[in-house]
Parts: sequence; structure tokens; C-alpha cells
Amino acid sequence: MNIDLKRLRGDVKRLKAHRVASPIGKVKTGATEIIRSNFDELERLHREDGATWTEIASALAAQGVTQGKGQPLTGRRLTALMHNIKTRAEKLKVQTVVRDRTRILPDRLQEDGQAARKTVSLSPEMNRPLGGRTPDQTISEDEIRRTELAKHAHLLGKR
Repeated sequence: MNIDLKRLRGDVKRLKAHRVASPIGKVKTGATEIIRSNFDELERLHREDGATWTEIASALAAQGVTQGKGQPLTGRRLTALMHNIKTRAEKLKVQTVVRDRTRILPDRLQEDGQAARKTVSLSPEMNRPLGGRTPDQTISEDEIRRTELAKHAHLLGKR
């Protein structure tokens, strides 16, 4: 089945022009922004002064902070907004840390102004003697199993 792309574009354009704007993600009452800007003070009122979230919400409502369609702010809604703001701030903080780690750092410069070379080497325990001989003290798999069993023998019942 073939479709008329020119007509499709026209229909989409017409429907898009008549689309109702979604309220999701748009500022409605401004309560979130007010709470975000005074977050630390609201937390201090609750923790240090001992005010309940309902009392704080009532005080904010008395100053004109509303929720939804002009309803006064409730304690339950205030705690939900506080939680959402805190969660969002933590998420942004983690994203910033990850972004900082992925940023390419400038090369370290030596005293003569040239970039320093990074070298990798084995630890002294991992280096073999120059003769190429392997040490005679290699432990077999069976010996490793027996020593591990001996470590945990007290946990096992008698046979």
C-alpha cells in the first residue's frame, strides 16, 4: 500500500496546529519553584524548629502558595514536592560527577613543557627473575582446595 506523503505532511501539520498544549512540565502555580528556592529554610524549620509539614504548608498557603487549581497547599503535597526536589538535586549531582569524570583532562606537562608519558609496569611480586625459571613452589589446585577446606572445616558437620 502506498501513501501520499505530501497529504500526510499536510494532515500532520493541520493536526499539530489544533493540538491542545499539555500542562505536563509547565509551570502551573509556581509552588515548586517557591519551595525549591526556599528548600534549605523549609528543612531547617522542620528539623530545628520542630514545625510539622502541615503547619509549614498552612503558613505557605496563607502567603498565597497554591496547588493545582488554586487550592491551598497541603502538608502531604508539600512533603511530596520536597521529596521530588531533593531527588532531582541528587540526580543532577550524580550526573555532574559522571560528566566530570568523562571529561578529557589535559596532559600533564614536564618541566621542559612536553607532555609526560605514562608507563605501566608490574609490581615487584609479579616480576619473574631474568633467568626465565618458574619458581618450584607452585601450589597445585588440589592443595589450594584442601587449604580452603581446612579454613572452613569448623563450619561443616562431622562426617
